[in-house]
Amino acid sequence: MEGLMATVVALDASPATVLRSMRGSIIAARIAYADVLHVEVRDSLGALWRLATQDAEWSPSDPAQLVGRSIEDASIDEESGELRCTLSDGSLLEIKPTAAEAEDDPPYWELISPAGVVLEFGPGFRWQISSAGSGHRASLNGDAVRL
Repeated sequence: MEGLMATVVALDASPATVLRSMRGSIIAARIAYADVLHVEVRDSLGALWRLATQDAEWSPSDPAQLVGRSIEDASIDEESGELRCTLSDGSLLEIKPTAAEAEDDPPYWELISPAGVVLEFGPGFRWQISSAGSGHRASLNGDAVRL
């Protein structure tokens, strides 16, 4: 029961709280199969955050431009769903959702915290928070929250 309690507490985070926690140096950035951007961020405690796009466009288009910079702020535009990460040199990493084609499209992007909290955004204006490997999920779609 203790493991379940800890998981539920970890899932009690809001999307904004999780995004505000992602700070640190970008140590790797690359394009993977099917135009998927993978970014790894090492925080001040040495822990690793992983950000990946799926159905989204991003800027800058060359991921190599991100390596060596730090994420100082991360936020989501509530109207467009665009993820904006302010970098240490004043530039931005912007992730823009593409138009959803079907309800079962993959998320536009996902963020995995060092603690194993997975934050997904999309398709549409849908948030999902889960614990990696636990199977426990909280879906945020408008005002509805389900655990």
